[in-house]
Amino acid sequence: MSEAALTLPAIQARPVESSYKWLIAIAVSLGALLEIIDSSIVNVALGDIQASLSTTLTQVSWVVSGYGIANVIILPLSAWLGDRFGKKSYFLFSLVGFTVASMLCGVATSFPMLVIARILQGLTGGGLLAKAQAILFETFPREEQALAQGLFGSIVIAGPTIGPTLGGYLVTNVGWRWIFFVNLPFGILALLMTFAFLPQDRKGEGRTNRSVDWTGILLLAIGIGSLQTVLEEGQQELWFESPFIVALTIAAVVGIILFVVRELRTDAPVVALRVMRYRPLWAGASSPP
Repeated sequence: MSEAALTLPAIQARPVESSYKWLIAIAVSLGALLEIIDSSIVNVALGDIQASLSTTLTQVSWVVSGYGIANVIILPLSAWLGDRFGKKSYFLFSLVGFTVASMLCGVATSFPMLVIARILQGLTGGGLLAKAQAILFETFPREEQALAQGLFGSIVIAGPTIGPTLGGYLVTNVGWRWIFFVNLPFGILALLMTFAFLPQDRKGEGRTNRSVDWTGILLLAIGIGSLQTVLEEGQQELWFESPFIVALTIAAVVGIILFVVRELRTDAPVVALRVMRYRPLWAGASSPP
């Protein structure tokens, strides 16, 4: 038996009624699917958004970039947030936030309002994908994990295909605002199913009395946020010919280095980098898909 197997606690399935397990799987998969669809559905509507809100082509790209940057900042924090507030509580909060943010995107009357709503959508949607898989691991016993993950994968993998196709249809036949309004019924359905069928968080989850590493969160936001902005906006800004991109690159390098140092030294990290010392984890994280 490996050192990791001796040290890391095994993930055990929660006692869930057999009929509820698959309803839980559908609910969390639906939430994750909405998050993935919204990363691509907006691309086909940028021209209509630009004309409707009287903005420039350079500015309208932030409707996409704002969502992506918020996503990559919150994803590494999702495990810590689920541990601090409880997986069910955090997943429900993410569903509510994502659905409300989708409504705000749809009713946006100005470009700044739309970008802010998209950032909120990215922050709340980022927890849906990561927590969905964690919930599935705890809901299904080991012998059913492959089947559950197969169902999850078959639903979520359709996201990148559904997004542009659905977005193109809605923009052509209804209007660009409906690429956001379409999230409302499905978000509400996923919310009701999760609330009804997912068991309460286990005793001990949601330890709100622990200290918060605000410095680590700030460094993560600066480092990862700057890096994602460089990747999103670099080509449009002509890469390192732009002082803006150069400054963000420096901020990304410094922020990420300081973040790693901070997380390895603090007793209450927001991202548990120390687990990467276990061979199965770093091998899985570093291997190509």
